[in-house]
Amino acid sequence: MTSQYPAAVPLLIGVVVAAVIAFGLVGYGFPAIGRGGRGAVARGGAALAGALAAVAYAWGLVSLFLDESGTAQACQDANPALYGQVSGYSVSYLPPALNCRLTSGGSYAAAVPDFLAPVMTGCAVIAVTLALIAVAEHRRTTTPEHPEKRNT
Repeated sequence: MTSQYPAAVPLLIGVVVAAVIAFGLVGYGFPAIGRGGRGAVARGGAALAGALAAVAYAWGLVSLFLDESGTAQACQDANPALYGQVSGYSVSYLPPALNCRLTSGGSYAAAVPDFLAPVMTGCAVIAVTLALIAVAEHRRTTTPEHPEKRNT
């Protein structure tokens, strides 16, 4: 059986970076909403949605890290009926996933909860959308109004 185990060091670095980003975005998001003003909810909401995406990513990496030495066990726990057909493993870091490859050519997911990828994607889309709204609001309010020039 061939295998490609997740590397512990990149997983650990990814978890630390995602956690720092999440804490930083939460530390920016709530005060931004609290300060009020134009675009405050969009700025703060974008930061908080980004923080949730980072937390979901860290959760996925932690799931991979915890199963780093027990990849075969994770595949067996995920689907005991198909475990006898497993020919190898593949790991993805973005989105975090551990796939158990079958001799028939298919695969099934193990170790990382299935809902994390949609949560990360949805939160990232919401964060980008709110950030664009905040930028548009900022540009709208800081652009000086020029009265129309009249030719007389």
